[in-house]
Amino acid sequence: MSTETVQYSILKAQGNFIVKTEDVVVQEIPLTLFFNEEEIATLLCSPSQLEELAYGFLYVEGFIHSASDIHWIRYDPKLNVVWAEGTSHLAASELLNKRTFSACCGKSRVALNFANDENRVVRQTSDLRISLDEAYGYIKYLQEHLPLFQSTGGIHSGGVGYQGHVLLTSYDIGRHNVFDKLAGSAVRAGIELKDHVLFFSGRISSEILLKLAKMNIPILIARSAPTDLALKLAQDLNITVIGFARENRLNIYTCPERILTPSPISSET
Repeated sequence: MSTETVQYSILKAQGNFIVKTEDVVVQEIPLTLFFNEEEIATLLCSPSQLEELAYGFLYVEGFIHSASDIHWIRYDPKLNVVWAEGTSHLAASELLNKRTFSACCGKSRVALNFANDENRVVRQTSDLRISLDEAYGYIKYLQEHLPLFQSTGGIHSGGVGYQGHVLLTSYDIGRHNVFDKLAGSAVRAGIELKDHVLFFSGRISSEILLKLAKMNIPILIARSAPTDLALKLAQDLNITVIGFARENRLNIYTCPERILTPSPISSET
């Protein structure tokens, strides 16, 4: 059993028949992030890639612009605290108020600093094109190589791909944390994400779309559904959104020119 799960004694019912058994349950921890001795946030998350989560959160929210902005970082497993020191690119008046971010829903759009969002979110200009086979390949990888969801039912997972190759992966109980962990891994590795693809197990909300835009990624492939506001933002930001992706089927919602189709597009009759 992994360190991200625990065994739980349960009663399982099938019809009127009940049996005592063991079930695998995902762990959830509160992780408090301090940056330059300022308490920034408490993130409810899975206990993995915690320094990457801190890097990604600081990057996506505009505190840092690159890995060189972090002078040192340390995780304290006893306190569930990440301490980081570095160069901040936010003025004191722009700092987020201390708050707890839910693993389920993350921050609401209202909780974001609007001026900072405008500075961080830009229209994508990437000329990236991918084939349908490449898109199917990323989803197949999600199913075959990130199996914690199958064993627990309580984990979101995702990855970053480039030219058909999977470069980064992450998983977490929170959708937003998956994106922050991927962003943090990319920042630490010095990977520019402009011409990359992000593939993901969950649904696509407007908040998820904003995180993607801040990561400068032009294509998002998800197994679940998008919301209408997410698609409106995707159109405005020139981001290709693919939803309901499975091994050999998917829906292309926005900016379809980035997807190379082997045959002419026909209309349903």
